[in-house]
Amino acid sequence: MRIIFEKVRESDGSSFACRSIAETGFLSPLHVHPEVEILQIAEGSGHLVVGDHIGRFEAGDLMLFGSDLPHMVYSDVSLGGDCQPTRLRYVQLRPAAFGTDVWAMPEMRAMADLLRDSRRGLRFSRQTSAAAVPLFDGLLATVGLTRLAELFRLFDLLTGDTSRQEMASIGYAGSGGHQGSERLDRAIRFINEHLAEDIGVEAVASIAGLSPQTFSRVFHKTVGVSCIGYIVALRIGLACRHLLETDDTITAIAFKVGFNNLSNFNRLFRKYRHMTPADYRRHATQGQVGRQPAEA
Repeated sequence: MRIIFEKVRESDGSSFACRSIAETGFLSPLHVHPEVEILQIAEGSGHLVVGDHIGRFEAGDLMLFGSDLPHMVYSDVSLGGDCQPTRLRYVQLRPAAFGTDVWAMPEMRAMADLLRDSRRGLRFSRQTSAAAVPLFDGLLATVGLTRLAELFRLFDLLTGDTSRQEMASIGYAGSGGHQGSERLDRAIRFINEHLAEDIGVEAVASIAGLSPQTFSRVFHKTVGVSCIGYIVALRIGLACRHLLETDDTITAIAFKVGFNNLSNFNRLFRKYRHMTPADYRRHATQGQVGRQPAEA
């Protein structure tokens, strides 16, 4: 599966886009764009790919996709073979459009944190989605400063949702590094750069200038998983990318991302993705068969 680069249409007289789409048999193929996207499903259900996450969407879902995060949405087909109607609304904007100084403002800290977390894709609660409906109505009906104010009201709502869930794995978005000490940053860069090699805690701890015991404690406290768990998650996430974006064989992918044993790769892939690599690839691609891509 190849990722399509989408050039987002500009909105006249506005620094961001907000649109509503209603189609039968909606398919937005796997694509990326530099804009951050807020997507709300008003009607319909179907399959969803966000990074290495494969799941479903339903009416009432509200999601946030970070810049350059691959994603795909395609409608269900009924038992009779007919495509189901889908109605959605979305906002697309480039954070850079607001300049750099604005993100240093204390009032923008929560929004900046939200955009950072959106690198893995975020799904919000049904309560938040319901509260977002009138805000989307306002965005679609207004212009100028009033429209911009509605956008910030929407982001204010999203930042307050403490039950939001990340979608893609830490392995998929892990190449961006983590905020923290310089030592930990060096270690994570080393992991990312040598992921396909035989690396262990001792080697990574040495790069960080810490003993393996101290490094393991600091890493787990900061990142939330063990160093080995992080390496495995990165490798599985990278394998998912190869499965989605290339036609490489599963064996070739396993060795390319750092596994030297195919059975171990299959076992860990099932542990992290609850399906085999072949099933993962099939589930991700089945929605593109016999469909024409929609513009979105």
